[in-house]
Amino acid sequence: MSKDKIRNCFGIAVFLLITAGLGLLSHRNLLRFYVNNEKDYNDWSPELGNKFETDMASTFYDKFGFVNLNGAISSLLGQPSMNGVVKLENGWLLTPMDYSSDETLLRYADATAKVNDYLKSREIPLVYVTTPYTSSGYDPKLPKGIYDHGNDNIDRFMEMLREEGVDTIDIRERMYEDGIDHYEMMYRTDHHWTTEAGLYAYGLLEDYIREKTGCIVDERISDINSYTVTKYEKWHLGSNGQRTGIYYSGIDDFDLILPDFETALTDQDGNTGSMQDLMIDMEPLSDRDYKSRYTYDHVMKNTLGNFTNLRSKNDIKVVFITDSFGRAVNQYLAMGFGQVVYVSDRDVSGFTPAFIDAFDPDVVIMMYYPMFLQEGSDAFSFNGF
Repeated sequence: MSKDKIRNCFGIAVFLLITAGLGLLSHRNLLRFYVNNEKDYNDWSPELGNKFETDMASTFYDKFGFVNLNGAISSLLGQPSMNGVVKLENGWLLTPMDYSSDETLLRYADATAKVNDYLKSREIPLVYVTTPYTSSGYDPKLPKGIYDHGNDNIDRFMEMLREEGVDTIDIRERMYEDGIDHYEMMYRTDHHWTTEAGLYAYGLLEDYIREKTGCIVDERISDINSYTVTKYEKWHLGSNGQRTGIYYSGIDDFDLILPDFETALTDQDGNTGSMQDLMIDMEPLSDRDYKSRYTYDHVMKNTLGNFTNLRSKNDIKVVFITDSFGRAVNQYLAMGFGQVVYVSDRDVSGFTPAFIDAFDPDVVIMMYYPMFLQEGSDAFSFNGF
């Protein structure tokens, strides 16, 4: 046998041994998953042909390392997409959205309009707020050959709401009008907006509530200069980054925004403390972990809840119906107004006429990420209206 053949056979043997070793380690992880529900991390589970294949891929040994390697190669080759994620021309990562039919959007708009009609009968204003979407409607930056319907879905839905007489705030439009860089308000690797964007959104909501109710609000709350902003550099790898790794489009910084003024709140469990004490979890900021996309969710994990403001300059009661984007906003609402009650997008069935009659809010805010405009959403499944 020639030396070349020997060398080739040796290379094949080494490759097979490595593959077999990784397979054994992966099956060990798979067994741990089935017995103890242990995974290396839970953020990325690919959709495969059957449950076993999906479970196997989800527990593959050093999966994150292989995702990073794949992402590095994809970036070097200039590939515009990877694992269902699209890299925009500026490097921001997007999970494209399918087209939502007019029938679907009309159904959601009609459900919202019915809530609005009931609230109007009680002289309670409702405002629907659309959050930004990673790709800007004014400058989409989509690679050639890539199609996405996220902004189009939003545009058509917002027009339907306006035709129904529902108050709306389109944060995409407001940022554009204010000369704000859309992309700087969105994480590069996540579908979420930044903490600074949450404060900006609060300012728009504060203006709306003051206009509708004539109330007085502590002006420090909407002023970024009233806060200490601590930047955690290269700290956050979001939901899209988990699918593409740390080398495909980099890593996000995470800004923690905490008030320099005193706050005092009571939560739904009767606990009293400052906004930071009740809402902010500092533990995820003590140790950088790129395998978890939950920096955003975990640091602000307690912001979505029911709060009474013991230092409020008003007695305004707010109902906030929202998804995870609300995590970056609700702490400011709680500091700005007398009482805030949170309704989760995952279960709006409890938001009923009876609930409204009992709580008697001064204003209701609906704020959703555009994903909830796709078919099958439960975010508009209101009862009794």
